[in-house]
Amino acid sequence: MKYCLILISVLLVQGARAQWVLNGDAEELGDNCFQLTEELPTQAGSVWYDSLINLEEDFEVNFEIYLGTLDASGADGIAFVLQPVSTGLGESGGGLGYEGIEPSLDIEFDTWQNGIYGDPTYDHISIMQDGILDHFAATALTPYTQILSGSTNAEDGNYHQVRITWEAGSQTISCFVDCDLRVTYSGAIIDDIFDGDPFVFMGFTAATGGSYNDQIVCLDYVTAVDELDDVTVCPGDSVQLFLPEGFVSYSWSPATGVSDPTAPDPWLSPDVTTTYTVTITDECGNTITNIVTVTVGSPELVDLGPDLSLCEGDEELISVFLAGATYEWNNGSTLPAITITESGTYWVELTLGNCTDADTINVNYSPAPFVNFGPDTVVCGLSEVVFLDATNPGATYLWQDGSTSPTYTVTEDGLYFVTVSIGSCIDQDSLAVNYSSYPAVDLGPDIYLCPDSVVLLLAGPPVFVYTWQDGSSGNTYLITESGEYWVDVNSNGCITRAYIDVIDDPCICEMIVPNAFSPNNDGYNDEFRQLECSQLNRFNMKIYNRWGELMFETSDYSAGWDGTFRGEQCEMGAYVFVIEYDIIDGESGIKQGSFLLLR
Repeated sequence: MKYCLILISVLLVQGARAQWVLNGDAEELGDNCFQLTEELPTQAGSVWYDSLINLEEDFEVNFEIYLGTLDASGADGIAFVLQPVSTGLGESGGGLGYEGIEPSLDIEFDTWQNGIYGDPTYDHISIMQDGILDHFAATALTPYTQILSGSTNAEDGNYHQVRITWEAGSQTISCFVDCDLRVTYSGAIIDDIFDGDPFVFMGFTAATGGSYNDQIVCLDYVTAVDELDDVTVCPGDSVQLFLPEGFVSYSWSPATGVSDPTAPDPWLSPDVTTTYTVTITDECGNTITNIVTVTVGSPELVDLGPDLSLCEGDEELISVFLAGATYEWNNGSTLPAITITESGTYWVELTLGNCTDADTINVNYSPAPFVNFGPDTVVCGLSEVVFLDATNPGATYLWQDGSTSPTYTVTEDGLYFVTVSIGSCIDQDSLAVNYSSYPAVDLGPDIYLCPDSVVLLLAGPPVFVYTWQDGSSGNTYLITESGEYWVDVNSNGCITRAYIDVIDDPCICEMIVPNAFSPNNDGYNDEFRQLECSQLNRFNMKIYNRWGELMFETSDYSAGWDGTFRGEQCEMGAYVFVIEYDIIDGESGIKQGSFLLLR
């Protein structure tokens, strides 16, 4: 099934009670008239009542159709359609805009002979089913006949009066054109066509193809759409009611309080509540009866709604605007709206003509809860706890795990959140907690520094963030003078600080070596060597890798290892040194240990 789903406009008929939806090429002409196609090729248009009608109730539709002035070359016609699907369009051209709409009940006013559908040579009318135009199919519910009694041509430039009636008891649909019954069909329409669903949309479709015509529908009266609604008036007031114009006669009964008992739009001014019956007669002598009750009393003009529970800091605008009315609020305001900012009882009295109505509303303000856990946090130390406090007097609490205490103790990583409620007032907050350990750091024992000597401190692996006392960063620090040195080591926000004192030493000769060196050619600590002693009778230094392979050997106390072996740079890591020495007028022996090669 194909539909054109472009909404062109929504039209109001009879005082904004009936709404009609246009699709495709359809246009509103005014006076409840709709041009479904112009005298142009390949046009398609539809107009639908936008609310479902109930096939379990009787109804009738009075309208006029205009099928154009082109006879032999005019096409394609108009269809009246009942269907439950949507307010759209079916196939255009010979499909009259309803082909393919399934399920549907269709009365076609066909002005073109399509041989494939078994059409006659004259302009014809018939009742069809499910958007199928084939007159030889089982879905052709009635034989075709002339649209106009006694004439083969309905494209005569005239408007023709059409009346369609539905009798719910017998499920009979009938169509009269210019007062003559043209087609009628009775059957189990609700069950057989609409699968037991009595609610359908009602509308008109039309289309043109290579041949074309102006095709217009003018709605006169649709029961259930144009029926009058009961109204209430204040004592001494009047109300004007409107019926579609263009019928032969109108008769209001009783005539008491009616400005003109024969008018379609009289003013009604009863002194007491009165039920009026109006009988409308068309040019064929058919009558339509409409009943309306005019209640005399004070209608409800104002409704402030239910009592309000608001939160501190909130503002509530209450508007009771009604055109032509005057207002008086409890605070003396005469505006149609007030802004509420505090607890209390508020009322308004509204006057419209002779009618006065009032309403009262109670407003209660509750304190707004407040909860703020601050920014997300890192907890240093796995045994530490975080205490979350959402306490608000008179509040209820709901934490992420369903617990309802005003406080919560955090002992592990996670996202923690709470909803705090006082009446209808709520506040929420959340906190992401990440647990981390303090990093271990040791700069070693205090250092005695000989003149013109340097010492490289190693604070730890490069995975941490380092900040030294002078603001420098990096996991190593080169010392050239005495003083107190410290470093902050940061691991995920957890900081450990380590100190070391470097003390000036006149340097009695002592065999000292660094714990690390960095052969990167920056002029600092580029070789591993003994640092202090030159007063030696004997000196021999050997360096081994972790597998015990000899990487370097020297008997020159001032020589050092540059971190290469056989012309290749050695990998970073730990190495072992062994130094044999004799100090003049001093100690002798072997010094051995490990150090790090860094790059």
